[in-house]
Amino acid sequence: MKIAIVFPVMLFSIAASAQSSTDTIKSKGLESVTIVGSMAKSMPGAGQYIGAQKLAQLNQTNINNVLRIIPGVNIRDEEGFGLRPNIGLRGTPVNRSAKITLMEDGILIAPAPYADPSAYYFPTFARMHGIEVLKGSSQIKYGPYTIGGAINLLSTVIPSSFKGFAQLSYGSFATNQQRIWLGNSSKNFDYVFEANRLASNGFKKLSNGANTGFDRRDVMLKLRWHTDEKAKIYQALSVKYVNATEESNETYLGLIYEDYKRNPFLRYSGTQKDKLDLKHNHVSLNHAIIPVKNLSIHTTFYQNNTYRDWARANTFGGQSINNILGDPATHATSYQIMKGIANGEIIYQNAPRTFLALGVQTNADYQFNTCDLNHKLQLGIRYHQDRADRYATFATYQMTNGTLVETDAGVKGNQENQVRNANSLATFISYDVSYKGLKLSPGIRYEKIHLDFQNYGTEDNARLGTALKSAQNELSILLPGIGANYEINPYMSVFAGIHKGFSPPGVPSVSSTTGQANAEESINYELGYRVEKSGFSGQVVGFLNDYDNILGSDNISGGGAGTGDLFNAGNAKIKGFEIHVTYNLLHKNKAYSRIKIPINIAYTYTSAMFQETFVNGGGDWGTGTINKGYYIPFITPHLFTTSIGFENKKFNTTLLCRYTGDTRTKPGQSSLIVPNHQEKYTDVNTLNGFLITDVSANYKLSKMFIVFSTINNLLNNKAIIANLPQGYRPNMPLSFNAGLKANF
Repeated sequence: MKIAIVFPVMLFSIAASAQSSTDTIKSKGLESVTIVGSMAKSMPGAGQYIGAQKLAQLNQTNINNVLRIIPGVNIRDEEGFGLRPNIGLRGTPVNRSAKITLMEDGILIAPAPYADPSAYYFPTFARMHGIEVLKGSSQIKYGPYTIGGAINLLSTVIPSSFKGFAQLSYGSFATNQQRIWLGNSSKNFDYVFEANRLASNGFKKLSNGANTGFDRRDVMLKLRWHTDEKAKIYQALSVKYVNATEESNETYLGLIYEDYKRNPFLRYSGTQKDKLDLKHNHVSLNHAIIPVKNLSIHTTFYQNNTYRDWARANTFGGQSINNILGDPATHATSYQIMKGIANGEIIYQNAPRTFLALGVQTNADYQFNTCDLNHKLQLGIRYHQDRADRYATFATYQMTNGTLVETDAGVKGNQENQVRNANSLATFISYDVSYKGLKLSPGIRYEKIHLDFQNYGTEDNARLGTALKSAQNELSILLPGIGANYEINPYMSVFAGIHKGFSPPGVPSVSSTTGQANAEESINYELGYRVEKSGFSGQVVGFLNDYDNILGSDNISGGGAGTGDLFNAGNAKIKGFEIHVTYNLLHKNKAYSRIKIPINIAYTYTSAMFQETFVNGGGDWGTGTINKGYYIPFITPHLFTTSIGFENKKFNTTLLCRYTGDTRTKPGQSSLIVPNHQEKYTDVNTLNGFLITDVSANYKLSKMFIVFSTINNLLNNKAIIANLPQGYRPNMPLSFNAGLKANF
């Protein structure tokens, strides 16, 4: 308890300020929100940064296609457009990105990161200025999820002078984007305003020809007031506002293998009314001050409001979707109803959830020198609250001649009626000391969390408390870590780190059959080598995450029953190595000094195994006994991405190849069983590896205008990219996109 009192006095946040590096006044030394940025070369841990120039070259609106150029990132695709990425880092579960720390401009962005961490809202990647990925011991500053790592998305920055940007594009499946932003900085007042729309008709096909795509719209505003540059005490006050809406005609339901082979882009008629309605609002207020030389303090108040209702078919002819997928022959009538070629009853679920996340975080950064030592001290605190209010309702529909007709709207909350609450106090101290080529970075993090669960039951839609079941859980934990970086010479260094990792246990259950979950803890190790010389940049990192009590979850999105319960699976080890190489093939050729041919290689090997026998509670690990030595599913052992480009003053193009290796979908050590006509859906334990090739190009027409195009899946490879949430799901087919950019 003493630590909880001492740390808050030290005034530092879990994340950095609410603006990016070019969003601050560099002349006054205000530290940026960037986790990695230009510090990647000297970090005592692995971190990568993808900036605006690279993003502009790739022209990708799908974050999945970009993150794969960073080693250590594991992704499970779902709907093809990357609207709700399933991301894991260094072997953490990928389902709904629930086991990594997600931020936008240094602020937690998942709808309820402690109480209900599944990221059903993910910021629109098409409006981002950069991405940062942090792994290793330095990440203890960026919790609550400190085992795999953190991803920080950087939004459009406030320009130093008047500037504007506009973009229009159109392509396959009527996919289109319209984006514009305007910004300026004056003596004391700066701003940027942005509006973005991304929409598509979708590449999947319903028999009635209905739209299977989406329409997502974002508006962002940043305003900043600051004192004069020569003010004795420099201060800045900024506000950021984001409003996002999305309507997606998207479903949880994939395909049975036979249907996938006939037409991988089929949508069953029973999903014709499946729809996601999403609304998100964010507001943050940031104050920055430099009270004395070399000391900067940032304080940020933030609030996120998110609403999500994913309405979808739940049962067909009295049978669950998993039963039909597992044995369509036995459940032939239900299967025919699902396809819309037989009449029958469908239970349809509306699943509205209202999320609230708010908090205040303060950070202080102080740098000083003593003799030959350079010191950097970071101190911080964040108080955070979040809440998830779940009301799910079963309604009844009738499939009649291929059309769904509602027959009973149901009573609100008759399937799920609960509230999840979390309060947290998180603090850390980080100290960097450098002597000549050696940098040591010890640090310690403290988390104190209170979790509260209230289940009102399916009969009490007014929430009078007549059948209320509640449970509470409180925990606190210290998370130490230390990293080191040694510069062998100006272009070569080695780094190493060890830290204690942590993931919250989720709200306590009132119905779990496997007992209450404990927090997930691990000891994480890494050892790496960096080199950068003569146009060549390389990094090799080995890592080991040694879990004491790895956590699994029971969510429909992960193939479970949907209770949301978390459960412990005992000890586990996840280990591997990462290789990242970039090189300009024409670096030494003076005759072609104005031309670049950059290559990029990223490879990740991961071995993930349970180290203890346990009885599993459901979700994407299945049910029943799981033995020591079984492989952990959905962690792909081999990931490989390579690209080659051509760049000159007016033109650039990039050819990008992304390989995802064979991926186990069930725990085990048995031989691999992949989808085929002979194997039942429930017997398949592996998805085949696949290769996707993309091409992007940009041509500068004038100082103001650039034309661009992107071809995704150039070779039109067809692959089963996932078997979750329910059934086999295809990758996006060959698609083309072209557009115009304007800088003014």
